[in-house]
Amino acid sequence: MAAEKLQKSGEAKGYTVKVETQGAQGNENELTEDDIKNADFVILAIDVAIEGMDRFIGKKVLLASTANAIKDSDTLIADAQKAKVYSGDKKSAGDQEEQTEETDEHKQSPIVQQLLNGVSHMIPFVVVGGLFIALATTFGSHATSAGMVIAPHTIWSAMNQIGTIGFTLMIPILAGYIAYAISGRAALAPAMISAMVANTPAILGTKAGTGFIGAIVVGFVAGYLVKWFNSWKVPKSIRPVMPIFVIPLLGTGIITAGFILILGAPIAWLMTSLENLLNFLSKDPSTSIVLGLVLGAMVAVDMGGAINKVAFLFGVASITAGHPQIMGAVACAIAVPPLSVGLATFIRRDLNTDEEKTAGIAAILMGLIGITEGAIPFATANPKHVFPSIIIGSAIASAVGMVFGITDAVPHGGPIVGVLGATNNIVLFFIAILCGIAVSTTMLAFFKIRKANKEKTHAKVA
Repeated sequence: MAAEKLQKSGEAKGYTVKVETQGAQGNENELTEDDIKNADFVILAIDVAIEGMDRFIGKKVLLASTANAIKDSDTLIADAQKAKVYSGDKKSAGDQEEQTEETDEHKQSPIVQQLLNGVSHMIPFVVVGGLFIALATTFGSHATSAGMVIAPHTIWSAMNQIGTIGFTLMIPILAGYIAYAISGRAALAPAMISAMVANTPAILGTKAGTGFIGAIVVGFVAGYLVKWFNSWKVPKSIRPVMPIFVIPLLGTGIITAGFILILGAPIAWLMTSLENLLNFLSKDPSTSIVLGLVLGAMVAVDMGGAINKVAFLFGVASITAGHPQIMGAVACAIAVPPLSVGLATFIRRDLNTDEEKTAGIAAILMGLIGITEGAIPFATANPKHVFPSIIIGSAIASAVGMVFGITDAVPHGGPIVGVLGATNNIVLFFIAILCGIAVSTTMLAFFKIRKANKEKTHAKVA
């Protein structure tokens, strides 16, 4: 929409307009050297960091958001005619907000833009990894006391391993491209390596890694740390080795040391405390509903991270202890986050980007086989609305599962364990899951529509 608006407005003013887009499908209609050389000015209507900014050095460059391009492309073109000449530093480019007295309260903050840059690069890894695991689990696995097992040396085993690689890469990609949006290429190595360390329990000395939340923290810390390194005044002879040797080495050493020496112990303490809480609640039958609420909330709060792992492993241990109803409550909650965010993309389809629609379908498929991580891209991009929705929905599903006395004989969750006969009552199991999904999806749709209405009202006033 932003491209079309700029095209029409520019041509109406007598300009020859060429618009390059950078998105999930790569660079389309890419600008050539001659295009840039002959241009009167360049407008960058972007919400995330883009590659190839150096191409525009020496040209008048105006930075703006895609929302501004859609809302008032005529003003954007007028401002671009008097924009500053770009010298290679983003600050040297003109900013539409600086050239107009009107401020846009809906403009995304730099932190949100940096976060979304990581999310947009992460989504393909989540989609590919999740779909490969979903196919392998659906067609090549069988339920055992050890969980869903896929026969080795089969095509399904290979697909599962490929999917696992995709999920593993999701973490460093998220951290790396948050950091990249802040301080460029030199931040990639410290962020990616440190994110892997933050998710390797053997290095941290904990039972689980920090999940995608740890990756986000690493991304921002690495980005701003490298930005500070770049501000150092160093001798000219040393400058060439700073981004390829000094900065990656220092950045990786400082961040990983922080996680190992400072954060490792608190994470271990948190996990032990949560285990003690769950043990306390499980001893009294009168607290079963409270236990279900707590388990469900823990499953959704970090989707595969340390807190999620505590709830899951507590459920697994309960199977061997003769209390499979605890694993049953966990199994009900596991499917709610991905199924809810996926189904929400089908409500007011026009309010979702193509990227979100694709991720939504993948999330549904992942939810059906109990992969909670399918909701991560949505939770990362819009934490204010997604986290409350999925946490409440998962807690309700788990509590309803407790009320129904759902049991799960295998350490896995989602509808697939019911289909494979691992639960004691498949109908009640599905009802518990649907109760959670109904609440989460309704909340997500409400937040989405309310946000769209607010933006529409603001656009009319502006």
